[in-house]
Amino acid sequence: MNPANDNESLRDDAWDEKYFSLILDLTEKNSSRYESQAETLLNNKSLVIEVEGVEIRYEITPIGCSYYASENLNGEVWSGWTRMGWKKSRKRKRLPDFFASSEAGVLLELPH
Repeated sequence: MNPANDNESLRDDAWDEKYFSLILDLTEKNSSRYESQAETLLNNKSLVIEVEGVEIRYEITPIGCSYYASENLNGEVWSGWTRMGWKKSRKRKRLPDFFASSEAGVLLELPH
């Protein structure tokens, strides 16, 4: 067993813990905002928000949703996509979690 791999695994575990905890916190704090954003996104097919100076653009597709985040101070750009199915009701239910996970990913990468 390589000690360097153990340290890397611990760092990954710590990042995962922070990431998933932040998703839960964001979901709890922003549930009404996320529900409102979901309705706007479903009606307009795109939505742009700003989180701590980073612009995040969401686009709904027939079977899912994607997001693109503007560059931060380090010049990094984030994006992601998730499958949600065809039904609008299913998307309405899953979008709040997608908003929380995309915001959490962006927030954890910002310089503090």
